[in-house]
Amino acid sequence: MSLKAVGKFVSQKWFVGLIGLIALSLMIWLVGPLIAVAGHEPLKSETSRFLVLLGLMFIWGVVNIRQQKKEKKEEDESIQSLLEVNAQEDEESAAEIDLLKGRIDQAIQVLNKSGKRGKQSIYKLPWYVLIGPPGTGKTTALANSGLEFPLSDSLGQDPLSGIGGTRHCDWWFTNKAVLIDTAGRYTTQDSHSEKDSKAWLGFLGLLKKYRTKRPINGAIVAVSLVSLMSQTRTERGMHARAIKARIQELKNQLGMQFPIYIVFTKADLIAGFNEYFADLEDEERDQLLGFMFPESCDDEKGVISLFNKEFHHMLESLDKRMNKRLEQETDLDKRALIFEFPKQLRMLQANADEFLGDIFAKNAFEESTMIRGVFVVSSVQEGMPIDRVMNETSSGLGLSQLSLKTSSKESVSYFIRSLFEDIIFKEQYLGSVNRHHQKQNRWVKHGALALSLTSVAAFGAIWFQSFQWNQQLIDESDSRIAEIDSQVKRIDFNFEDNLIESLALLDKVMQLPMGYAGYYEDVDGIKKFGLYQGDKIGQPAKAAYHQALKGYFSKLLESALIEEMNENQAHREYLYETLKTYLMLFNTERFDLVHVESWFELYFEKNFPGEFNEEKRASLMQHTKNLLLNDDIGLYVNHDAVRDARNVLTQLPLAERAYQRMKLQFIKSHVPSFRLTDVLGSQSLSQFERKSGKPLSAGVPGFYTFNGFHSIFQMQISRTVKNLMEDNWVYGDNINIHTVDHDLAVKGVRERYYRDYIYEWESLINDISLKATPSLELSLIQSRILSSSERPIESFLKAVQKEVSLTKVSLSQNEKVAAEVATKAADVALHNKKNAIGRFMPTENTNLAISLPGKEVERAFEGIVKIEQQDFELINQSLVGLREYLADLSSSGNNQKLAYKSILDGTVTEDVARSLKRTNAILPSPFNRWLVGLSHESTRLAEKGSQVHLNQIWKSQVVKAYERSIKGRYPFSPAAKREVNLKDFKRFFGYGGTLDSFFTDYLEPFVDTSGRNWRFEKEIGVSQETLVVFQRAEKIRQTFFESDNSVKIDFGLRPKYLDQHISKFKLELGSQKLVYSHGPERTQSLSWPSSSSETRIIFIPPNSSREISHTYEGQWGLYKMLDQSLKARPETRKDNIVMIDLKGNKVQLELIPTSTINPFWSNDMERFSCPQTL
Repeated sequence: MSLKAVGKFVSQKWFVGLIGLIALSLMIWLVGPLIAVAGHEPLKSETSRFLVLLGLMFIWGVVNIRQQKKEKKEEDESIQSLLEVNAQEDEESAAEIDLLKGRIDQAIQVLNKSGKRGKQSIYKLPWYVLIGPPGTGKTTALANSGLEFPLSDSLGQDPLSGIGGTRHCDWWFTNKAVLIDTAGRYTTQDSHSEKDSKAWLGFLGLLKKYRTKRPINGAIVAVSLVSLMSQTRTERGMHARAIKARIQELKNQLGMQFPIYIVFTKADLIAGFNEYFADLEDEERDQLLGFMFPESCDDEKGVISLFNKEFHHMLESLDKRMNKRLEQETDLDKRALIFEFPKQLRMLQANADEFLGDIFAKNAFEESTMIRGVFVVSSVQEGMPIDRVMNETSSGLGLSQLSLKTSSKESVSYFIRSLFEDIIFKEQYLGSVNRHHQKQNRWVKHGALALSLTSVAAFGAIWFQSFQWNQQLIDESDSRIAEIDSQVKRIDFNFEDNLIESLALLDKVMQLPMGYAGYYEDVDGIKKFGLYQGDKIGQPAKAAYHQALKGYFSKLLESALIEEMNENQAHREYLYETLKTYLMLFNTERFDLVHVESWFELYFEKNFPGEFNEEKRASLMQHTKNLLLNDDIGLYVNHDAVRDARNVLTQLPLAERAYQRMKLQFIKSHVPSFRLTDVLGSQSLSQFERKSGKPLSAGVPGFYTFNGFHSIFQMQISRTVKNLMEDNWVYGDNINIHTVDHDLAVKGVRERYYRDYIYEWESLINDISLKATPSLELSLIQSRILSSSERPIESFLKAVQKEVSLTKVSLSQNEKVAAEVATKAADVALHNKKNAIGRFMPTENTNLAISLPGKEVERAFEGIVKIEQQDFELINQSLVGLREYLADLSSSGNNQKLAYKSILDGTVTEDVARSLKRTNAILPSPFNRWLVGLSHESTRLAEKGSQVHLNQIWKSQVVKAYERSIKGRYPFSPAAKREVNLKDFKRFFGYGGTLDSFFTDYLEPFVDTSGRNWRFEKEIGVSQETLVVFQRAEKIRQTFFESDNSVKIDFGLRPKYLDQHISKFKLELGSQKLVYSHGPERTQSLSWPSSSSETRIIFIPPNSSREISHTYEGQWGLYKMLDQSLKARPETRKDNIVMIDLKGNKVQLELIPTSTINPFWSNDMERFSCPQTL
């Protein structure tokens, strides 16, 4: 017997059921005695087990017999119904149907005689439908496929009347499948469309009715290559649409998806086909010529988009074989045909791609089609081949065509058999089942399956579960122990040096089956039927875990405690808690499990932070808890570490330790922090800021507030000191802490608390300030907010008063504090709550003030505490006055002018400033600085407004005149060519002139001119340097102007020297003349300016009529001459000797001023300039 036959035999249903029956029988026979139900063992005796086995065999036999009868009946009914219905659909073909019915009956009889039923019966074989236009060669392809037809001896090779065409449906029964060859008219439906459509749909209905689960296993679409070559594009499109419609009807009517195979027939009618493949043997002709598609493709057109690529690969393989054929063939005509054959196929590629694209291209409105491949076949070699290559070449070049002949050889099939047997039949299960049938029978199948599985599971679980579970338990235990053993040998099991791997290894020891973690401990009764091994496995697993904890993990905990004690000696409170935790491990009387676990939990969070280490922390904590549950943790006291820690702790006074403990414990409590944001609204808060840059929401911790003082500090101070005194075992037996006075320690704690209390509040108060207001608008907004109904300054002061007034609490406040502490006691871990609250409970229902501790804080803030309501009213009045003043400035159309007048009058600004200064004396620092700042700010705004007003006038009156007639002109710019007109000079600098009028009208009331340097007696927004301009202008005025406001300077000139080669020297100043001829030195009185607008000097040599002269043009000619002389002889400024040198001719003149103010050598005019702004 062959392997294939053996495989078919063992895969039959009855054989599989028999194997299951034998296995079930063995289980019943072997495991049955172990089953007990309520103490009764029904399968203990061999007789009872034998009867159960007989019953099972009987049931199995009955089920198989019924199944076979049912299958035979369904098969007979299916075939009979097909024949009868087909006859009814086409009465005109009754004779043919009778012939078909006779042949089918004969085939059934032959099958019955041969005994080939079951798997090989007609009903059980896969069914395939062949569709395609008429004349495509579907029937011929089947007849010449080389497939085995088991009925051929009795039925004949042809199913009906031959190969002349199929009228209805031909049924081909092979040994591997049933092939239904449909008439071509069913596909095209182009002659009697209504009749053909009804026949086609009726045929589909029969398939769906009698093969409900999977009506067909696939569809084969036959297309003639001749049609692709000869038909027009329109005709090809009509056939493509018809085929597409039939495929959609198959899918819709049968309710399933199925594979589709495209078979291009009549390849022998392509010129060169017969010649190209003439050398193939029988087995080579059974091979494939074509290609397969993948089941899916990413291209939006679907797998059909791969046609051109795969067709090209096929042509490449033909091209590779062509050289061999050309070498073999000697006939020139055949060689030509062989050479052209791949080109013939290539010319069909475009038509084939278009044709298949019309059928199988993806459509958003249709379900995609499962096209599996495209294949080329030839059934018989009949007819005249078509040579498209030569036709086109000949017509294009005008050559005669090569005459083609029909094949004279016996017809053989090409590339068909392997297509069916190796491709199509092997994919018989690729298609889906009928969706309607699947949905209809789902519950039935599931119910039957569930019932079967439940029955088998019930017996199988009872018989095998105990054995299997216990065996699995043993195997897993052995496997894990071996794994742990190998890891112990491989790694250093040391938590201090190799934490990660050691921790993972300890986790595995804890998770041993039936071990400490409890894995597999939840065992039901079935698992314990006589084979339970949990106790034997669990005991050593737990012992191994305990040993690992004591021998290895405990060292990690001890190392952590000692390391923390050594590294945190500066943090004494943490050192104390660490030492206390360490000592608890060795003192069962003092041991507090919650305390120790809390310490280690905090330690793991500090050393292994973050979400990344969450699992590690959980594992460490779990092992820690498991270790602490044991009485013996395998550790010994490290006396050196304990001694060092105690030495550090005893250096700190008890009061300091108690205070630090309270601070750490209660700095974050239920008592809320004091925040300015809780006192003031958002509008008021917008006017304040912190100098340090901290947010206003940052405040004073609740521990240092009124509520914190009374509800925490007062209630906890004595208890904290007492607890520390009682913890003398932590400090060591040699430390007698009871000798310390309790009250003295409490006093020391209070002093430290008051010190920090005062510091916290001073830091907050000194850090808060009002925001600067750089503009009038912002100042007005600030004054409105500060004087609003919320009164932010008053609210802040009252809030501070409440928090620092610790010595007086009303009765109602007492009750409130006591109730708050009672409801939130859990947050501060209070002990004996009733006594703690009772200390502050009043004995009588009065509203008397109760004197409490806290005077030290009140004394520190005495200036704030003593402020009364009348003081707040005075503050508010000052702020209202400031607001009204700023509002007047803002509402005025010319607020700068109003600001100037307010400073000039000195009424409004002084009243506001005086009021703010008066309230300033009431407030302590730094609140008084706020009001001083507001006073300065109001004055600054007035000064700024005044400055703007004065600058507007200054620019329009003074600067404009200065730039027009003075700036850049001589003598104010010595190098300038243009000079200042004396009228402009008088108009600008004279008494009552531009500068003098501006000073008199706007600045003089505020300026003290009595000193050497002028100064402002009151700030008006003008800089002190501005007065230098007016002071220089005053000196110019005194120098050049007479009391009648005329410009006049009287002076004298006395000749001192004249060159010998010059007989006479003349100086003409207008009509005024000075003449010198080496005579006595006489003083000539002169005045400036003169009637003429020029100054002239003349040198006259002896006995010569030619004069040497130079004229200094302009009204300032005299000054130009003197400036030139000063440049030549700088000493002139000191001795007033004027040296005139004209072309080597020199004269010296002594300049004699008539006034104490020398009008000639001063640089006031050169240094004078008008700034753009004051």
